[in-house]
Amino acid sequence: MPIRLLSLPSKDLQYAINSMDLGDVIALSLCSNRTKNLVKDSKRRIEPIHAEVYGNRIRFNISDFQELQNDWDQDDLDLGDGVDNEFISLDLFDSLINIHRANEIEVWRRPEFAQCDWIVHLLSIFNESMIPRLRISDSCPIEYMNTIKQIIPKCNSLEIIRPCSNDVARKAFLKLAPIAEEVNFEINIFDNDNDISKFLTLNLNSVNFIDFESPFKLELSDLLVSNIDHLSIRIVNITDKELNRFAKLWMKGSHKFYRPKLITLVLKREMDINKEEVLKGIQYEFVEESTHQYRIRRGDGKELSIRIFAYIVDFEFE
Repeated sequence: MPIRLLSLPSKDLQYAINSMDLGDVIALSLCSNRTKNLVKDSKRRIEPIHAEVYGNRIRFNISDFQELQNDWDQDDLDLGDGVDNEFISLDLFDSLINIHRANEIEVWRRPEFAQCDWIVHLLSIFNESMIPRLRISDSCPIEYMNTIKQIIPKCNSLEIIRPCSNDVARKAFLKLAPIAEEVNFEINIFDNDNDISKFLTLNLNSVNFIDFESPFKLELSDLLVSNIDHLSIRIVNITDKELNRFAKLWMKGSHKFYRPKLITLVLKREMDINKEEVLKGIQYEFVEESTHQYRIRRGDGKELSIRIFAYIVDFEFE
């Protein structure tokens, strides 16, 4: 006998929603404002939404939250609260979405919805304030990036990944990095005609340049123009002498504004950093010798903590 879902007691209704497949939860949320709020109030736990751009569509990848139980006597670990882990993908267009689940593709239409409306709806029902992860690769047309910036005003993490042409990677960073709390730039596109300094001068919160196959070439002038709060570069080519000159120039920069709070540089493993060379000619004090941390002060009272490990150096500005 059919059961009138919305007539169930509140506790039973919430249990029913939490027992549904993700696709059914989303479908229910689209029925009315009441069902949308019921889904939102159920606080269905999911993994961070992973969004990718393919042509003129945005794909949302959504999966149930995986909570591993710490019980090593079990042959199989339980996932979640008894609900089988599910993964679905939704391709968002204007007026419709394609939902991929199992081996089927369904088309759901809402003529009054543009892409931005789908995004707002999906984030709302899963209680997300912004897209957690947005990935860009060669599947994203350059001419579509302005649209992305309009319909996705903010994301936690922007990932520019392989395969990605130099042109797409460059345009994606310059156009979309300002909407992200953190940027992971996973390809080295820089050369003599296209240096890294233009990317470092942007007013950004956190940027990680990552390429283990093609190290980034970094010069003293690049460090001096950086305008990024938290900057990490892996892997980087830079000499101990340039690191030393950077610290000395910071010492002489009394009363000058320097925005970065933390710079982390990871060199090749065979390029061990010479601590004595980096600190040569600089008056410093040990913060804690076991942590390889040293502090230097300049005339205006500003402080710089330097941590030097085998092939990693941190500059933390206080």
